[in-house]
Amino acid sequence: MVEVMEAGGAAVSHAAPFDAAAPSLPGRLAAWLGQQWGQPVAVSRWQRFPVGMSWVTIGFTATVGGEEQSLILRLGDPKGLFAPYRTEPEYLALSALAKSPGIPVPAVLARCDDASVLGAPFMVTGRVAGDTPTPWNSMKLLDDAERTALGHAFSDALGDLHAFDWRTTPLAAWAEGLTPANVARRELHRWAAEAGHPAQPLPPAMHHGLRWLQARAPVAERIALVHGDYRVGNFLRVGDRITAILDWELVHLGDPHEDLAWACMRAFSPAAGQVGGLVDRATFLARWSARSGLQVDEARLRYYQVMMQFKSAAMLLGAVRRVEAGRASDARMAAMGFQLAPTLMEMLRLMEAA
Repeated sequence: MVEVMEAGGAAVSHAAPFDAAAPSLPGRLAAWLGQQWGQPVAVSRWQRFPVGMSWVTIGFTATVGGEEQSLILRLGDPKGLFAPYRTEPEYLALSALAKSPGIPVPAVLARCDDASVLGAPFMVTGRVAGDTPTPWNSMKLLDDAERTALGHAFSDALGDLHAFDWRTTPLAAWAEGLTPANVARRELHRWAAEAGHPAQPLPPAMHHGLRWLQARAPVAERIALVHGDYRVGNFLRVGDRITAILDWELVHLGDPHEDLAWACMRAFSPAAGQVGGLVDRATFLARWSARSGLQVDEARLRYYQVMMQFKSAAMLLGAVRRVEAGRASDARMAAMGFQLAPTLMEMLRLMEAA
């Protein structure tokens, strides 16, 4: 917190701007963890990872009672892509999935939404070994056997996620008012709101897509826990094994075809007919079906392929508007405007194909 003098000489406290590089951050985190864990905590080996345009990711070592723990701090940057952030959705989802062996996730240890502690909401998790293949480097990083095994694991984990019984967990509270009949429109309206602005109307192509999607919203066979950004690039691997699925900030309840359509987007596939450079589309869908117990509905999948392009366009437009309003801290967000036109062209192409 900082104090400023306002008219009349009164001192008023305001939250200091968020600074992920502030030298005081490790000490403030150590003090907060010590209060939470009931014993002194020392923080060392502070390392920021240059990834993402949303949450800031920092690796550190916490020494508690003479024992070292390798941990991860994730901070919801107030100028990030989807700000303002809350830790609760991701924390609850990871906590619920912790005992599901088919869905590898980091252990969640603590969370805090009080921005006065570190300047932003934050969460502490265990650190998981592994590197991150992307659709564009997987052909170089991996041999054929590793790509095949990882592609199968990627498909199977998504099937296990969609088979997960969230109704017996605190996530059941998310289902209030949600039905198989309205789940598609709810997700559509969420992204329309992300892109919309009273003074800056949507581009005509997005209005066209919005009306198309509203008129054709399907009924879900099952409401499942949906990752929201399930793709190659959002998991860690050691050899041919996925060690953790990452980036759960968009997690919600929805139609599982949403995750299928997102994972299959051409933007994440270096070759036609492939999913993320790891697995062919037919194998991906067949393995998902076997693990989830659901059948792929091609008509519903085509609908969500259009919606995922609308979602991607909403993200791009939201980033550009944050830059225009001075609410973005990442220069890469300024460049996202160049991707809007091809994203909308792909949406229109998929609408025609559907």
